[in-house]
Amino acid sequence: MKTAKIAELESFIVSEKVEKYELIRRIELLEKEKAECGLAAKESLHKCEAQYKAMLESVDAHMTLVDRNLIILWANEKAKINFGHDILGKSCCEALYGKKELCCDPSSCLTRQAFRNGNTAKRHSMKMKSKNGTGMYFEGTARVVSWDNDGKPSVVVKIYKDITERKLAEEKLRNNMKQMRKNLDGTIQAIARTVETRDAYTAGHQRRTTDIAGAVAYGMGLSKQVIDGIRMAGVIHDLGKISVPAEILSKPGKINESEFSLIKQHPQAGYEILKGIDFKWPVADIVLQHHERLNGSGYPYGLKGEEILLEAKILGVADVIEAMASHRPYRPALGIDDAFEEITMKRGILYDPDVVDASIDLFTKKGYQLH
Repeated sequence: MKTAKIAELESFIVSEKVEKYELIRRIELLEKEKAECGLAAKESLHKCEAQYKAMLESVDAHMTLVDRNLIILWANEKAKINFGHDILGKSCCEALYGKKELCCDPSSCLTRQAFRNGNTAKRHSMKMKSKNGTGMYFEGTARVVSWDNDGKPSVVVKIYKDITERKLAEEKLRNNMKQMRKNLDGTIQAIARTVETRDAYTAGHQRRTTDIAGAVAYGMGLSKQVIDGIRMAGVIHDLGKISVPAEILSKPGKINESEFSLIKQHPQAGYEILKGIDFKWPVADIVLQHHERLNGSGYPYGLKGEEILLEAKILGVADVIEAMASHRPYRPALGIDDAFEEITMKRGILYDPDVVDASIDLFTKKGYQLH
């Protein structure tokens, strides 16, 4: 004789599209029904268990039922195909992870977490070994579906969604991105060297400015992504100088006003070259703005205050420090002390106060030295 719950369960149409949480709810109902069937006629119990098995086998996922001792009581065919038909009676640690002993860290065990909290535990990515030793990645859910007479969790259903293909695709994408970054870095370095071959006196200037700017940004607690953008822009911040006649760049003695006006065009020239490149950072804008100043006295657009990117403010201060501390064709090196005096005297006027403070700390407290 059918109970009302068995009649209800027989009306379910199980397909591969059954939602995970709906499936778990049905399993809980079936576990409860099994307990009730144990008090009913034997044929009802068989009917209940047959329906249980039919439901679980129809799902396109790796599924197991595990007891409190972490022993696998049942597994659907998909799980057996991947992990072996002999997994019943084994611990899930041995059958799914190839471990001879139970997991020593309960906090890392999905099943133990479910038993401990009496509800559901999830893991977005876990690696298991198939029966042929191949590593596979799964998204796992474990949920208590049965309790003993004392109300303690007794059985957990574990549902594993195979995400191996997705993980391999992500890994391939990461590798491709690394290679692209490597290629981009190589291209940027080649561009930087091209600029420096036209201006022998500033050879190494871009590299040293980049090192200072990166260290200052790190000292300010900026994110790795922001620091990477500063470094990328720093290496080529004088790219636009390829549009300036070489005789002006290497001219000994004082540069006249018309010559300086040509030099002042280099941020714009660099921007025009870089603006069409799809960087993941605002490299072109940083290059364009690295000679802008807080009070609007900079060039090429006379931007003020917050109109200037923080990255450009950092690069601008680093550029001043390196330029003043190094030799130029029109003057000998002024030295680091003069550079500090410049940025300190004009702190909050030309240069961002936080950037100036971080730059001074870099050299005086952290022992940074120009190389």
